[in-house]
Amino acid sequence: MKPLLDMNHVSIDYKTDKKEFNIVKDLNIKIEEKMKYGIVGESGSGKSLTSLAIMNLLPDVLDISKGSIDFNTEESRDLSKLNKKQMRKVRGNEISMIFQEPMTALDPLYTIEHQLLEVLRIHKNYSKKEMHKMGVDMLNKVGISRPEQIMKDYPHQLSGGMRQRVMIAMALICEPKLLIADEPTTALDVTIQAQILDLMNDLSEKNNTAILMITHDLGVILETCERVAVMYAGQIVEESTVEKIFEQPAHPYTKGLLSSIKSLGERSKELYSIPGNVPTPDNYQELGCRFATRCPYAMDKCFEQEPPMYEVEEDQFSKCWLHDEEVQVDE
Repeated sequence: MKPLLDMNHVSIDYKTDKKEFNIVKDLNIKIEEKMKYGIVGESGSGKSLTSLAIMNLLPDVLDISKGSIDFNTEESRDLSKLNKKQMRKVRGNEISMIFQEPMTALDPLYTIEHQLLEVLRIHKNYSKKEMHKMGVDMLNKVGISRPEQIMKDYPHQLSGGMRQRVMIAMALICEPKLLIADEPTTALDVTIQAQILDLMNDLSEKNNTAILMITHDLGVILETCERVAVMYAGQIVEESTVEKIFEQPAHPYTKGLLSSIKSLGERSKELYSIPGNVPTPDNYQELGCRFATRCPYAMDKCFEQEPPMYEVEEDQFSKCWLHDEEVQVDE
């Protein structure tokens, strides 16, 4: 059986008349039907670009220079090769996306009903009465009280949590095979965050929808996902099940992320942080490991040659020279 989504050696480049450089390099992601898959990393690591590449929404200056994005349902299609008309049939219908900020994703000039039902008008053939009922039912499913009234409201009349629920309703109303959630709980308070995550898990189970969760929050990954890819500077540096990543992280970057969380509960100790910042794409190292300048275990080889992806345990992969049998490092 082919995976539902198969990103195979995908690279994304920035290209203009004056500049050209790589942003995302050699991504390999496989998402099975009904799977909950997470991508985690600091801001600027390429997480959102990955989602935009899947949706074929990359800006004109960005180009998928290598690889394929195969979407396998009744037929197999390379999403990166579809034209605009073909892609419009996929977006919102077979693949939906919850964007990072619902206030900017929703149009302030249109009612919730107009925006919620737009995807049905484009992809389905229902009467106005049927669509209205489906919209009300969907708002009920996402936990919005007074759905008939909310349908008549405008985005600015709703709270942040309600707008996020509307975004989820819009994404799921056509029962897509894959839901991409890009930082779905950003700017929400903790209690609303938990409700939104529970809601997404519940609707995923009921609709048999696979989820690609994109976030910088490891707590969100732990609560919602089965597998996770850790991204740094446009590359996946570690990939495995959520249990293995949290119990026995293999890559120094993953260890750093987890250490910064664990230190929160240790009041007597100084909070841990990974030194330095994620480099901008035009400052990525041409040779070696992109994390080398921030890594406590960096050695000469890390600056000279890019490490391969090692299988360090069964079904756990890490892109680091520390896993080379010929390299001896005291950790």
